[in-house]
Amino acid sequence: MPPVPPGGYDLPLSPPVVQFPLPPQWVMIRSTQDWRHAGTFEKELSKACASRQFREQMPLRYRAIFKGEVLGVAFGHGLNLHDPKKQANRRLIYLFRNGDSTGCTIVSITNEDVRVLNDAQPAGATKR
Repeated sequence: MPPVPPGGYDLPLSPPVVQFPLPPQWVMIRSTQDWRHAGTFEKELSKACASRQFREQMPLRYRAIFKGEVLGVAFGHGLNLHDPKKQANRRLIYLFRNGDSTGCTIVSITNEDVRVLNDAQPAGATKR
């Protein structure tokens, strides 16, 4: 590597250089509400997540953003979900908080819950 020029580098900060590009990441849910009120807390699945028996295949590939907090998203039908014991309900969406640690918390929501969480509904839309 060449030596550092006098006065150091005057370059803007940039993302780290990696051998392979990072996979794309998608924001699936965005809400200004608190994530604790998004759906139902899943105690047994949270225990299974802590033991790595129920987890995301690629952490934070799909994301949910609640008041600035980012949660991982996996779908009960199998998209981005590692579930060897088949504990997932196919109709639910699972939100993972701290999904890569033993302090994992899982909240399950339905598609109807996602529509209610959407704060930016089009004009004229009615809530049922």
